[in-house]
Order: sequence, then C-alpha cells, then structure tokens
Amino acid sequence: MLDTCPSMFSVVALAVMAIFQAVALLSKGRIETPPSFRSLWVFFLAITLAEWVSFSLALWLLALLSFCALREYLSLVDIRLEDRWGILVSYLSIPFMFYLIHIEWYGFFIIAIPVYAFLLVPFFVALGGRSKGIVFSVGVLDFGLFFFVFCVGHIGYLLFYSARITLLMIIAVTISGWIHKVLGNRSLGVKLPLQLASVFPLCISLASWAAIPIGHSAALAILIPVSVCLGRFTLKELEQDLGIRADRLQPGRGRTIEGLKSYLYTAPIVFHYLRWFLKWGDL
Repeated sequence: MLDTCPSMFSVVALAVMAIFQAVALLSKGRIETPPSFRSLWVFFLAITLAEWVSFSLALWLLALLSFCALREYLSLVDIRLEDRWGILVSYLSIPFMFYLIHIEWYGFFIIAIPVYAFLLVPFFVALGGRSKGIVFSVGVLDFGLFFFVFCVGHIGYLLFYSARITLLMIIAVTISGWIHKVLGNRSLGVKLPLQLASVFPLCISLASWAAIPIGHSAALAILIPVSVCLGRFTLKELEQDLGIRADRLQPGRGRTIEGLKSYLYTAPIVFHYLRWFLKWGDL
C-alpha cells in the first residue's frame, strides 16, 4: 500500500481510527481514545487532502489545529485582561504564518515569529497600560507562539515539500511517542534505546520510498526519537505548571497539547535537517 501513495495509507489509517472511535463511543467510557487521536486525525486528513484535493485546504486544516492548540494553552494560563491586544496579535499570527507557507516565502516564514512577533507582542501587551506582570505575559505569549504556531507550521512546510516524508515522520513520531509514554517514569537510558530500535528499521526500510538517501534516513532515525524525548520532557513540565493532569485530560483542558507534544521539537528539526542536506531551498 505504501508503494502507491501516502494518501492511501492515510485513508486506511483514518478508517481504522474511525472504527476505534466508534467502539470507544459504544463502550460508554470503558474504552478511551488516546489524546494523540485528534492530532493524528488532522495529520492524516491533511495528507489526504494535499494529495487528492488541495494543498491549500490541507494547510488551513493544520492552521486550525494550531489555533486550537494556542487557544487551549491560553485558556490554561493566568493571562491578564490587559493583555487582550497581545492575545489578538498572537491569534492573527496563525493565518499570517500559514499564508507565508502557502506563498512559499521561506525567508520570511523562518523569522516572522522569532523576530517580528517577538518584537510586536511586547509592544501590544504594553498597550494594555499596566506594567505589573508584563514580563510574565510576554513570556507566556511568546512561548505559546513559538510552540503552537511556529513549530506546528513546520509540519505544513514539510508537507509542502513531501507528503511521503511527512507521513514517515508522523508514523515514526507516533511510535516513538507511544513507547516513551508507555514506559512512564523509566529512565531515558531505557526509553531511548527502545525508541531507536523501533524507529530505525522503519526509516531505513522506507528510505527509498520517501526519496531520502539511506545515510540521511539513518540520521533521521536517531534525530526523531531524541527530539521526541526532548519535546515530551519539556511539555510535561509545561503541563504540570498549567495544572494539566494526565488522568483528567478533556477537550480544552490539555488534550490538544498532549497530542502535539511529541511533534513540537521533531517537526522543525526534521524539516531543517532535510532542507539543508537535500537542498530543498534550491528547488
């Protein structure tokens, strides 16, 4: 099936998840779908839309996921009423960032948030007229923009270059993240080798299908588990600070963040590694 096109695999994955979702609903709470299901729905649907319908439609679907993640995050932080202008700028950055992907303006995409948004947000927060707490507010908004807009945007840009590589990354990240989660509080020395052992054969076996040189595919097999560990550790600390409990995840109370945390470090690292070594910028 993978020899045909990534969208065929995505359709099958969507069908399997739909069946599992139906079983979970019929079980009346005895079976629960993993928090990562929401993100996986979006990713597989985006790949299908990009190949069979329109890349633009797939891109704005990812923008909607970015909006949901940022909205969930901002609903959980102790943001001030005076920060409404900074919040507005943060939300408006989402269509702007994904529009930059749509028009293929990589040079502006890569600096839009780390430079211009990080300069504008403090200004608009300061417009609220209350200086007490401004440093915290700026940090909260910049943190959310970086992870839930900038990092998620890299998934869209990766999909622009290659649906196959995007699918390979999603599968590898899902497997690696699942192993990391199942092992719970085990040490990194236990988790990482198992993640590497699971992802390495996948990346090597699908290297030619994804049009990645075997050496770079091996490098990705190392980078993906490592970045998943970094992302999950960092976002776990964020969740604890926000009061998100793993046993009480609800829509709007951590499910979107939980589903994305394996991808937030991985997507930029994979994208920039491949863009540099495969010279995508020269296309």
